[in-house]
Amino acid sequence: MNAQTERSPDPFDREVPLELRGVTQELQQNNFDQALKLLADLRKDALKTRNRQLQAEIVTSMKEVNRLKREFSKVEKEYKILVKSQDPAAARVIGNFYCLEKCDWKSGLQLLLKSDSPALRKTAAFDLQLPATPESQVRLADAWWQVAEEEKGQVRKAYLLRGRYWYLQARPHIPAAERVDRDKKLALIPLEADQIVIWNQHNANYLDRGTETCVVTLLLQGKPVWRKATRIPWEKDSPAFQTLNPPGVRFDQIRVDVTQYRGNGGGLGEIEVFDNKINVARNCSVVASEYWEQNPKHHPTNLTNGDNSGATGFWLLNNQKTGWALVDLINYLPFQ
Repeated sequence: MNAQTERSPDPFDREVPLELRGVTQELQQNNFDQALKLLADLRKDALKTRNRQLQAEIVTSMKEVNRLKREFSKVEKEYKILVKSQDPAAARVIGNFYCLEKCDWKSGLQLLLKSDSPALRKTAAFDLQLPATPESQVRLADAWWQVAEEEKGQVRKAYLLRGRYWYLQARPHIPAAERVDRDKKLALIPLEADQIVIWNQHNANYLDRGTETCVVTLLLQGKPVWRKATRIPWEKDSPAFQTLNPPGVRFDQIRVDVTQYRGNGGGLGEIEVFDNKINVARNCSVVASEYWEQNPKHHPTNLTNGDNSGATGFWLLNNQKTGWALVDLINYLPFQ
């Protein structure tokens, strides 16, 4: 991941560094060896320019491409069948591969439209419409949860998380009575953090605030299960972030304590928590110790709205103050 990224329209798709655009294009065609060759060339250039951040991204990308190559070999038979005959069973296998392994839900859903499951075809078609009203988003969430019942393993969990995303979009806008049973379903979906990305902010044109150090804590039922202190990079004209890799620990809350701030005060741009490459923190409820002058523009709910630019949609603490923000991945915490 890099500060300069192409934003993806789908919330489950991962952001792609601009430097790796060619690699991404090769991966879209399942040309894994060519992608590795491009990465090797990029690595030589990064070593010459001593770009350590890019070097680290390339090493991570090489590991990911090799992983994808291994996973693709498991479904290559179905892929060849799909290319030759558009077989519905093969479409389902490859569609799931694109969604789960490649994090390309747009392409994956297009393939699932051709699958051998009528319910899955209907749900994929509904999802591709990107429903915008709370009522339709809730119906889509219910549809994903229903098709998940027919699956197992990572496919089942991915469908549950897809439904969870659409429900969280709708939850603040539906009656409390409609939230009760669905919130119970959320509590039954096991969430495991295998990557955390903490994004800084620079207060837009003012460039006078940001976080220097913080403590990140994962909690399960109110008890800490993992904790790490870290520094957060800061850049005046682009987003900056720190990536942490907890050991796949189960959790239901994440708390970030700002322990040192830059300039006039602390704040953050976004908190992302990935469970098998899906950002499960997106659209979750957030509370904080405080926010700057009680200004809704800088409310902690900005930390899960998908805006990691650092220039808009960020949370600010009051002047010369440290503080904390808590993301709850299950419970509904209304705006205050």
